[in-house]
Order: sequence, then C-alpha cells, then structure tokens
Amino acid sequence: MPQPITRAFSWLKSRPRATRIVISVGVPLGIAFVALGVWLDSIDWWPRHGYLLNLFSGLTGVCFGVPFALAGLDYLIRNQEEHREAERARARAAVEVTVFVESLLNVFNGQTLDDVSDRVRALLGEALAINMVRRNDPALKDRERDMRVAFNELLPAPGGRPHSTWSSFPRHSNEAQKMRLWRTEVRTSWQRLDGVRAQMADDWIDKATETAAHQAVGDLLTGGRDPWRRTSDPEALGAAAMRNFLRDLKALCEAAKTLESHVR
Repeated sequence: MPQPITRAFSWLKSRPRATRIVISVGVPLGIAFVALGVWLDSIDWWPRHGYLLNLFSGLTGVCFGVPFALAGLDYLIRNQEEHREAERARARAAVEVTVFVESLLNVFNGQTLDDVSDRVRALLGEALAINMVRRNDPALKDRERDMRVAFNELLPAPGGRPHSTWSSFPRHSNEAQKMRLWRTEVRTSWQRLDGVRAQMADDWIDKATETAAHQAVGDLLTGGRDPWRRTSDPEALGAAAMRNFLRDLKALCEAAKTLESHVR
C-alpha cells in the first residue's frame, strides 16, 4: 500500500500549483463532509433540514468533482502537448533526414539514393571477390581495371580521367580535398540527426542499422579506409582502403534509405 501512496504524492507534486491546492484542499474536505453527512444521517438530522441537505450534497460533490475534473483536464492537456511535441520532432526529423541524404549524395552528381546504393553494393561485392583472387592471377588486373571504371561511373574523377591504378587516387589532391569536405558534411548532418533521435525516444530506426551507420560515420575516410590517402604501398593498401570505404558507404546508404522510409 505505501507504493501507491508514494506514487500519488509524486504525481501530485508534478502538477501545477493551483491544481495541487484544489486537490489538497478539496479531497480531504470532501471526505470530511461525507463523514459528517453519514453521522448526521445516523441521528436523523437530515429529514428536518431538506434544503440544507441539498446544499450539503452539492458542496460535497464539488469537493470531489472539481479536483478530479482538474486532474482529468491536466491529463488531456499533457497528452495533447506530448502529441504536439512528437509531431514537431517528427517534422524536424524529416527535414534532417533530407539534409543527411542530400549531403550523402552530394558527390555523386545528382544520382538517386537507390542508384548509389545499388552501385555501392555491386562494387563492394566485386571488391570482396577480387580480394580472394591470387595476386599472380592474370585476370586480376583486368578485374581491378573494370572495377575502377565502374567506380568512376559512380564517382567521376576530376577532369573526366578515370583512375588507371589504385595509386592514382592519392595523386588527385583536388579530389581528395573534395572527399574530405564531403565527409565533414556527412558527419555534421549525422550529428544533427543524433539530436533529433534523442527527442523521438523509441520512435526511431532499428538499433543495428543505426549502430552500423554511426560506426561508418566515425570511420569514414580515416586511416586505412581512405583510398585517397598516401601510403607506402599504394596498390595493395589502396585496394584494401577502397573495400573499407565501400563498406562504410554501404552502411550509410542503408541507414539513409531506412531513415527516409521511417519519416515518410
């Protein structure tokens, strides 16, 4: 029994001051009137005072009715406010998701999210398959060349010159700078989405997709995940960096698609 009483006091403390006063005064007064009315009824006092009986009954009803009406009204107002807050958070989420998707697609020359996602998935599959090919296999260079051509269709090199080798990526300093600026935009828009997610509580995308995207944002174009970074062995390390970059990009595309469908 102490627990419901504790909850009742906790609930009462969270109400507005006027509501607390009305409930704190009205309910005990109503209980006192009920007790007084029962006692007066036991001594047959009411039959001789019909008019006072009506006034007393009405006053007793007010003592109980007004506090409960205020409590009910407060509940409805709070529900409406919570609903409005949820709608505002959802509207903001839709805006921030649009910004995130636009920043993600910014370097892909107007291609749609579905198109970029499909191309990234295909490129990653090919990169993983190439990684299983022996280094002395004659077909390796042809497959790597074809993959670079496909990557250039996804992300055209500056000046229209496709990358001939993995080591050619770090030589394009203007492209490297462009990609780093793109990474900053993607990270910034993702951080803003984090703020929206906190407001939407449990109404958000699944944890696995969010976690994978969060990891990808943090790893994007860092260390051995940046094909445009200069290394001691640009061919071997460049191929590995491209695989990692495509993994991160795939996670971001999947998160972007899930977010779009979530706020639509």
